[in-house]
Amino acid sequence: MVEISLRPLGRPVDFVPGQFALVYIEAKDGWHRHPFTIASAPSEDMLRVTVKALGDYTSRLQDLLEPGMPAVVGGPHGRFNHAKGTANQVWIAGGVGVAPFLSWMRAIDDHPPPGQVDLYYAFSGVPAPFADELVAAAEGRDSVRTHLVDSRVDGRLTVARLLADTGVDPARLSVFLCGPQAMLSDFQKGLRSAGVRSRNVHREYFDWR
Repeated sequence: MVEISLRPLGRPVDFVPGQFALVYIEAKDGWHRHPFTIASAPSEDMLRVTVKALGDYTSRLQDLLEPGMPAVVGGPHGRFNHAKGTANQVWIAGGVGVAPFLSWMRAIDDHPPPGQVDLYYAFSGVPAPFADELVAAAEGRDSVRTHLVDSRVDGRLTVARLLADTGVDPARLSVFLCGPQAMLSDFQKGLRSAGVRSRNVHREYFDWR
């Protein structure tokens, strides 16, 4: 993953944590356009987006970008907002799907969730980017528990596990998901089968990154 920091030349982007922006950015081979989730907090001086190589120009960003290159930001867009959830929430991030949760955790003092949160960050066998930051942000907060799930060590994260961890009636639970398409689809089906109400399952789409 690559994190790009953008310093505004004029008025900063006014966004709610969890939203995304359409970013036009100049690189060595010309201009590129891509929607990226905003990973920073609204109070920060820099606008940060987190990018994973997906096979297009994003796989070459480290070679194509240099400090000082211009960018144009359109937006913000999206309605991925924990304020819409119930008092008991589960946040599930897979891969670059961690980006909106980074924004939520970086903004947690100014935009606190409405109740208890269990944050799951699923990865496979490699050091998970930003994991240390997420754990540190949750330290000392009784309202947020962070769970790092390495599928090669812990097995795949399942609906049964997160329901057992939270100990909350599924009908009272809100779940926010961001990650690969297959992962999101599996969780949506499993959560609804377990009794989580459809209106309480919120997702962002990995192919918008």
